[in-house]
Amino acid sequence: MSTLQQLREGMDRAWETLQAGWRTLTQKATQALTVFRPSERDDDDEEGRALRAASPGWGLLAAEVREDDGEICVRLEAPGLEADQFDIQVLERILVVSGEKRVAREERRGRYHVTERAYGRFERAIPLPTDVDEARATAEYRRGVLTVRLPKHPRVTSRRIVVDGN
Repeated sequence: MSTLQQLREGMDRAWETLQAGWRTLTQKATQALTVFRPSERDDDDEEGRALRAASPGWGLLAAEVREDDGEICVRLEAPGLEADQFDIQVLERILVVSGEKRVAREERRGRYHVTERAYGRFERAIPLPTDVDEARATAEYRRGVLTVRLPKHPRVTSRRIVVDGN
C-alpha cells in the first residue's frame, strides 16, 4: 500500500470518528445547547459592541434531573450569574429556567482576543417525568449550580399498600 493510500485511509477513519463523536454529542446534549440573545445594554460603547459581536451566541447549560419517591431535583449548571437573575416557572410538566447573563467589565484596558462565553437572555426548558406541586418548590444557587427541588404532586406519590392476611 502506498503512503498516499495510507494517508487517505487514515483521514477517512479520522473523519468517521469525528462524525460519530458529533452525532453522539448532538444526541446527548441537544437540549442543553441554549441560545443567548444579546442585551441592548451591552452596546453602550465600542468595546461592548465588539464583545457582543465576538460572543458565540449560544452556550451549554447542562442539567441533571433526579427523581425519588417524594420529589424531583433538577440541577442546572449556569455559572457567572447571581441568584436574582433567574426566572423559574413550571408549565405543565416542563421546568422553564430563564434569565440574563450580563457582561461585567471591571477593567476597561485591553482587548478581547478569545470570547467563548455567551452573554444575553437565555431560556432552558427541561421536561419533568411527572406532575409536581410547584407551589412548594424551592430553588438555591450555589457555586454556579442552580438546584430546583420540586415536590411531587400528592396524587402522584406512591404509597405501599399492606396486604392483610387475616
